Amino acid sequence: MKIWFGYGSEHSMNLILIGRFETVQTAEAAIDRIEALRELALTELPGPDWPTRDERMTDPYLQAMWAMEIHDVSRGDVVGFAFDYRIDRTGTAIEIRTDEREIQGFLKVLLHYGAKVEIFSLHQWNKDGTSRSDEFPGD
Repeated sequence: MKIWFGYGSEHSMNLILIGRFETVQTAEAAIDRIEALRELALTELPGPDWPTRDERMTDPYLQAMWAMEIHDVSRGDVVGFAFDYRIDRTGTAIEIRTDEREIQGFLKVLLHYGAKVEIFSLHQWNKDGTSRSDEFPGD
C-alpha cells in the first residue's frame, strides 16, 4: 500500500480558544454576542465566494453593530463568524473550537467581556495543556 503525504492550504488548524470569565453571566453574554455576530454574518454579509470585494456595509448591518455597541470589530472580523466553529460553556469558561485561522473577531469578543484567553492547536497540545509531542515523533 502506498501512502501519500503532501501539503495543502486547506490544512485544519484544529484550534481551541478558551475564555475564562469572572462570572457565568459574562460568559453567557459573550456567547450571546458571538451568536448575534454569526447571525449578522450569515444574513447581512455576502458569502465567502462573492464575485466582488465590495466593502460597503448595509444599513441593517450598521444598525446591528450600533445596537450591539460594537465599535472595534471590523467587517472582516464579522465574516469570520460565518465559518464553522463549535462553542461550549462549562461554568465560567467557554471553549471555541475551529479549524479556521480567522479568529480575531472571537478574540475581540472574549476580551471585551474580560476573559483570560488561551489559544492553542489540539494537534500539538491536549485540552489540559500537556504536550502531545510524544504522539508526533520527529516534530
